[in-house]
Amino acid sequence: MDKEKINELKERQQQLKVEIQLKNLRNRIASQLNYLEQHNFNYKVFYSPQHLTWIESNVLIRKRDGYTGIHGDFQIDVNDIDCNDVINFTKNQFSTSQFSDEFSDILPTNSLLAICYDGGDPELEISLNAFLSNPLTFFNHPETWIITKDKSWIIEYVWDQEVIRLIQLQNPTPILKKKITVREE
Repeated sequence: MDKEKINELKERQQQLKVEIQLKNLRNRIASQLNYLEQHNFNYKVFYSPQHLTWIESNVLIRKRDGYTGIHGDFQIDVNDIDCNDVINFTKNQFSTSQFSDEFSDILPTNSLLAICYDGGDPELEISLNAFLSNPLTFFNHPETWIITKDKSWIIEYVWDQEVIRLIQLQNPTPILKKKITVREE
C-alpha cells in the first residue's frame, strides 16, 4: 500500500472513532437531549472536556468533601462557612419560579451554560431558560458542573452532599455566593 492510501485509512479510522464516541455520548445523555428537543430548546453537544480542563487549570479545586476513593473526584475549593445565603429546597420545588429566582438574581437571563458531567464528558451548551425550565433533568448525574459561557460563574451540584453551590469566578479566588441545600420531600 502506498503512503497516501495508509494516511487515508488512518484518517477514516479516526473519523469512525469520533463518530462512535459521539453516538455513545448521545446515548448517555439521551434523556436530556429528548427533553431539549421536545421543548424546542437550542443546544450544542460537545465531546471535548474543554470546560472541565479549564476548571482544573484556572480554578482552585479540592478533593470532594467526605470522598475517600482514588478516582480524583473534586469540588471547587471555596469556603462554605463564609456563605451567608443558604436556601433550602425540596426536589419538588426545583421547577418553581421561586427556585428560578435564586439563579435569575445572579445570572443574566441571556446566559449560555456549558453543562459538564462525570469528569467533563459530556458537555451540553444550553440557555439559562432551558436549564431553569427543568433543572432536575440536568442535575441527574453525581458530578455536575455548569459553567457560564463567559466563565464568570460555576453552578456546582454535589450529589452526595445534596447541595448546589453558585460560585463566582471573577475574583482571583472563587467565592461561594449562594448555597442551595436539597432536601427530600
